[in-house]
Amino acid sequence: MKKAGSGKSGRKRSAPRERPVLPRAPAQARGQRRVEAILDSAAAMIRESGLEGLTVHGLAQRAGTSIGSMYHFFPDLDAVIVGLADRHLKAFKPLVSALAERPARAWSRMSAAAAADAIVTPFFSYLRLHPDILPLYASPERTSRFGKWMEEMKRAGLDIIERILAARGPSVPRDVRRARAAVVVGLLEGTTTLLIRSKASEVLVVEELTRAMTAYLEAVGRA
Repeated sequence: MKKAGSGKSGRKRSAPRERPVLPRAPAQARGQRRVEAILDSAAAMIRESGLEGLTVHGLAQRAGTSIGSMYHFFPDLDAVIVGLADRHLKAFKPLVSALAERPARAWSRMSAAAAADAIVTPFFSYLRLHPDILPLYASPERTSRFGKWMEEMKRAGLDIIERILAARGPSVPRDVRRARAAVVVGLLEGTTTLLIRSKASEVLVVEELTRAMTAYLEAVGRA
């Protein structure tokens, strides 16, 4: 791990690596519990103080482990963030799969409001349960692995939204559906950025997003 640097955070962050150091997978259940405790503590510290609040000593203390034990599983703080990104990816995939596996007939019969809610609710419910994602998403220092996680989610979102639009309007040309899917994903991304930059109520912002997406789905209809 990097040595602690100057400043209130207790260390200076290096520039993001092209290939961040990966966490070491635990071989035993006890090691897995320790890894989870470290990741849980890191998520809480990022939520409370942002990436700059994440320090080696503070993380070890909060996780109730030694710095040597952290070295064993996480070579540096960027590896901790890689671990968080991978854990989010594993947890979020079932939510994405649930949307993808819903039958086309179900999507075609839904009202615009119901379809908008089905798209918006899983995404922002997950963000609400895991608020460490927003500081990671907002930071220009986030590792390339976290950036890859975001891009993977975006690609999956585009494919699923296009599938939903195809179910609701099968005669719409594919290039038009793809453009409309990009608009829907853009609404999700824009709202995420708004939550990062604004002090507005998350509940109200998500309600307005659902209203806007409902209006859009109604406007494009099946044409």
